[in-house]
Amino acid sequence: MKTVVFTICTTEQHAFAKVLLDSLPKNVVFKVGVLDGAIAELDSVSLDQLGFEKITEMRQRYDNDALAAASKPFFATYFLRQEGIENVIYFDPTVLLLGDLEEIIGQFENNDILLTPRLTRRFGQAAYGDEKMFLNTGMYDAGFWGIRNTDNAFRFLNWAQDRLTDRALFDLCNGMNHDQLWLNYVPIYFDKVQIQKNIGWNVGLHNLHERILTWKAGKWYVNQDTPLIFFNFREALSNPSMGQNSSFVALQKRYLSLLRTYTTQTPAIFSVRAKLRPYIPSWKQALRQQIQTLIDKIKYFPLYH
Repeated sequence: MKTVVFTICTTEQHAFAKVLLDSLPKNVVFKVGVLDGAIAELDSVSLDQLGFEKITEMRQRYDNDALAAASKPFFATYFLRQEGIENVIYFDPTVLLLGDLEEIIGQFENNDILLTPRLTRRFGQAAYGDEKMFLNTGMYDAGFWGIRNTDNAFRFLNWAQDRLTDRALFDLCNGMNHDQLWLNYVPIYFDKVQIQKNIGWNVGLHNLHERILTWKAGKWYVNQDTPLIFFNFREALSNPSMGQNSSFVALQKRYLSLLRTYTTQTPAIFSVRAKLRPYIPSWKQALRQQIQTLIDKIKYFPLYH
């Protein structure tokens, strides 16, 4: 079965795509969907090459973050229609493959659509957020999904295109988180959908509260005995000091060093957590607290005795 792995980014984010490519097996067909132009040394396809009429109005409606999310089913349809292609896998450009890609491809034997849950167990508060945050932002992670060349999968792609054409903004109050919230409907509306709960798949800051990384015998493992297949650094780039254990910090440093091979400055990329809970330097936090203390003293100064 011939598989296409693809990602989507702007030309400024080319370093992410190149690091992802370096982590993939050499015989894999890798495509890069580009929102603006082309990327040298990569097999890139421009959004405007796809030939969908809806793309013009999407460009007028969305910024690049929303456009990248909304264009996923359009690129996937384009690649799946190519001769001989049986499967298409989407990875965020910030993904690093650390395990066997064949483990993912093998799941298409019995499934048409692959999704991963963003968490697999109950918890209280974590570095990423609490359970309410997941209710607001989506139960399945849009940083990865896969499809097989079937009528069922094309129905999913057509459905996604219809919704993401005009409902892929980042507007949580109105039920939109780019493409991610729409994934909540996929297991209900479509057949042969696998919710892959393997904790070695799609590890990231959003689920590190339940997944401890360990390096042993030359490989990365999750919770001691599950091989780490791929890690998404999208949410782990904005605040390098965050981490649940030293192994995560080591993996993060490795990824950033790989990125430095292609760029001297980490490109900007959308992060839900950074958008909702922007990182504030410690000196600003201290100053804010001092100002708030002064305000409280003035507000509650006892004028009357």
